[in-house]
Amino acid sequence: MPRLDNYNYMKNLTDWVDEKDIFNKKFVWPRQMEIHLPSNKEIACDFHCFYCQGSKLDMALGLDEKKALKLMEEIGPNTFEYYIYGGAYTEPLLNPYFMDFMRLTKKLNAHFGIHSNGSQLKKLQEKSGFCSELVSLMKSKYDYFSCSLDGGSPESHMKTKNIKYDAWTDIIEGLRILVSEREKQKSNGSIRVAYLLNKWNSSVEELTKFIDLMKEIKVDSLRFSIPYAQYGNEVKKVQNYKQKVEVKEHKKFKELLEPYMSKSKNEKPFVFYFAPENQDIDRMLAESYKQCAYTYYQTTMGSSGHIYRCSSIATPSFDYGILGKQPETVEELKQMIKVSQDKEFHCHTCINSTARCNRMALEINSEWNNYNKENNHMAKEDKTLYVGEKDKRAEGKHIYKDTNKRWNKDSGPETIEIQSK
Repeated sequence: MPRLDNYNYMKNLTDWVDEKDIFNKKFVWPRQMEIHLPSNKEIACDFHCFYCQGSKLDMALGLDEKKALKLMEEIGPNTFEYYIYGGAYTEPLLNPYFMDFMRLTKKLNAHFGIHSNGSQLKKLQEKSGFCSELVSLMKSKYDYFSCSLDGGSPESHMKTKNIKYDAWTDIIEGLRILVSEREKQKSNGSIRVAYLLNKWNSSVEELTKFIDLMKEIKVDSLRFSIPYAQYGNEVKKVQNYKQKVEVKEHKKFKELLEPYMSKSKNEKPFVFYFAPENQDIDRMLAESYKQCAYTYYQTTMGSSGHIYRCSSIATPSFDYGILGKQPETVEELKQMIKVSQDKEFHCHTCINSTARCNRMALEINSEWNNYNKENNHMAKEDKTLYVGEKDKRAEGKHIYKDTNKRWNKDSGPETIEIQSK
């Protein structure tokens, strides 16, 4: 099956940075900065999806938007290729500063990517002409809005999102508004839809009607996949999920979706299925899976108000992944990124701390470690400690056992001992 260019993650990376510079140059700006806006700082999200990666972890909302905007101004134009606005557990369109970030992104001559549940599109259009302005800022196909819809009807959407009201109808209307504005303004921006398959939303009848609906609306792409096992689970539990859900459901969904899959990249919408092999825990456990080159692809400003080495672990629950508090200066940010571009950091540090790679990171790190297999032996797995009660994951965190590696040097052995009781 053909794959759209924006889903060829390793090519995207090596178009940005030469492979020979990875782990060899003193500093490289990553391809993109991910910014997880802290919703409205009252709630993390207006939906309660059963598969939400951050829902069982610490959902802190401490990011200072004004400080983030000031930092972006100081970073200046032509530094990052992309600014990505999504969240490990937040809905970016709930944030009152959202459009300020969009305007500034384009002022900085960067592309933007938005990952949203779509619930606010219609409301914001009626309130402030949001969709009209957003489309006006889409200068090329590389500026995109991606809607995580995950339901082909109000009924399946309510069950999937764990809500008791029909949000689906307004989301569909919001997508129509975006596409209509794009046609009216002759914009080149991309409008994508993602659909996570489950027992409520995957009947042949529902999928057929939904795909026809997306063709009628004229979105650019429609991606189907199986939900990722949540972070915060031990490896054995993730492997069990793989066997009971991913392996079992894959064959069924692959056969069911096959008649609808696009054969050419020129088809609109481009309909495709991202198989579970792209999120396979056992690929990450391979002995050769060592260095993390994904830090050259992205750096992340989490909604908690910290910089993280990876968007997958952008929650205080994965304290070992924090590089520092939200920086005041560009030089502070650069020093944090330098720390993350570490040839000795081992991917298994994350996996053994109940985290793991997302699909982009898995593809990039797999290809990188195959390319660099003669020299990736310097990666060393670091031990982490879990601090907190096991049955209260949202209150606990994984920290480096080696106090010298911790971003917060005040968190010493005495603190751990007290917190662990």
